[in-house]
Formats: sequence, structure tokens, C-alpha cells
Amino acid sequence: MITVNVAGFLTDFTKGQNRIVLDSTPATVGDALNSLWQQHVGLRDRVVNERGQLRPHVNIFINDENVRHKQMLDTQLPDTCEITILPAVSGGL
Repeated sequence: MITVNVAGFLTDFTKGQNRIVLDSTPATVGDALNSLWQQHVGLRDRVVNERGQLRPHVNIFINDENVRHKQMLDTQLPDTCEITILPAVSGGL
């Protein structure tokens, strides 16, 4: 089972859901995201750009590992894991 955790303002595009269980068993992070886009279309453009590449201000973790330190969206998924989509937080006083 693959569970996707959505954080921050991104829940505006998931009808307020911050935890989504995927019905499919995707092989890669990209496959998992494509499955997620089918359920929550508006989320796609906030996570990836028009070429389907991860936006620089968004991090995706598989369990505790950032996909930027792996094969990005081509990172293979185990049968059971948690994917966390985490937008960067910036700002200051």
C-alpha cells in the first residue's frame, strides 16, 4: 500500500485531505504521482512543471529519503511506503 502525505497549502488542491491512499501499486514515484493527479488534478501544476519535472521549491520524500538524493521521479518504490510531498517554506521577519 502506498500512502501519500500532502503538506501545507497543497491540501487546498486535495479537498483538504493530507493523507491519501493510492488504489494502485505504482513502480516509481512518477507513477505514484500520475495516479495522484487522476484523483486531484489541480495538484499536478504545483508539484511538477510543464515538462513534468519536480519544481525546485517542492521536496518529495519516500519514507525519510528525499528523491533528490535518488533518481528523482524515476525512483523505484517498495510495495509499501509513504510518499510525502512537502513544499518549501520561506520567509522571515
